Amino acid sequence: MDLPTETLFAIFEHLQPRPGELAQVARVCHKFRAVAERILYAHIFIQEALPRSSPFPHRAHRCCETLLARADLRDVVRRLTVRWQTDPSARDQYEPYVQPVLLVLNRVLRVLPLLDALDLALGLVGAPVPIHTLLHGARFPALRLFALYGIGPGSIPVKDCPDTRALQQFLAATRTLEHLVLGDHHTALALAPGDLAHLAAFKGTVTAAASIVPGRSVHHLALVGQDQFPPRVLAELARGSAPVRTLDLSAVSVTPNTLKDISHHLPGVEHLRIRFALRHTLHHSFTGISILAGLAPVLGAFPRLRLLDLSATPALNGGLSSALEETSLCQTWGRSCPSLRAVVFPSKTEWTLSGPEHIWVSTSPPPYTRS
Repeated sequence: MDLPTETLFAIFEHLQPRPGELAQVARVCHKFRAVAERILYAHIFIQEALPRSSPFPHRAHRCCETLLARADLRDVVRRLTVRWQTDPSARDQYEPYVQPVLLVLNRVLRVLPLLDALDLALGLVGAPVPIHTLLHGARFPALRLFALYGIGPGSIPVKDCPDTRALQQFLAATRTLEHLVLGDHHTALALAPGDLAHLAAFKGTVTAAASIVPGRSVHHLALVGQDQFPPRVLAELARGSAPVRTLDLSAVSVTPNTLKDISHHLPGVEHLRIRFALRHTLHHSFTGISILAGLAPVLGAFPRLRLLDLSATPALNGGLSSALEETSLCQTWGRSCPSLRAVVFPSKTEWTLSGPEHIWVSTSPPPYTRS
């Protein structure tokens, strides 16, 4: 088969979601390998379990060694994802095994100039592994997404944390970032006003968000790690150069009172995703899904709300709910919040306001209902 390289590339690109098949194609002949490798290495995804019995990340190490040995592949890499699953009870024991690999990974990061997305979830919170080891000297002139989980001291208070300084230096030097995720960073970052000028989306702790959002056009905000939202922190979240339009609170437990406080500072929210702590916060006189009726006055405090997503809230009654109950709640909430156009319930059923008659229509009926 003597097809042009461009044709082979177009054919092989359809196999990109199935890297195992693409790897088999690469073994057919030298020409196939040359094309398939460029597709395989464009988006690198490494996920490996690291139990205490086998704590060395072999896959990540092999990939790094390949990239260091093959200079022709370095300009191909656009996205790099590394995810390690570790034993939380023994993370301090991982350091001698992962430290050499992190040093090799740092060498790789230094030679990937066209990287567009870097997603690292290392499962090493609390382990004596500094962020500096990973990011020192790495510069990405085209990086748009940076996600970092599982490294650093976590929520333990640390005075003058070296990890914070290393992270600040990296972010200040990465001027193209549009999406930033700091899943386990619990301290404020001291960034200059001109840093992260293109940032549009941030996911992280409330403390980190309060130091990043002010002065920046962050319209998509997702908060993790803390259930408390002090007024001074909420005031900082309101100081962005553009209003927060999408607010994701699905990773924290929220009460109606907390949501009301948030509405005072972020009234421009249009898409709201929340996980409610139902057991302690709403009307105990109601049962089942009707307990959510008490949200009506709270939702009315968001004058621009269009989508309410409750899918992260624990399902009530074992996930059983009737279409009548859900549509009744949609109508109740719609009266309090006239801008509301779509609702996703804990049952994962989605309702949208449809047609000139403004009728709530289910677009994804639940698998089980009760009459």
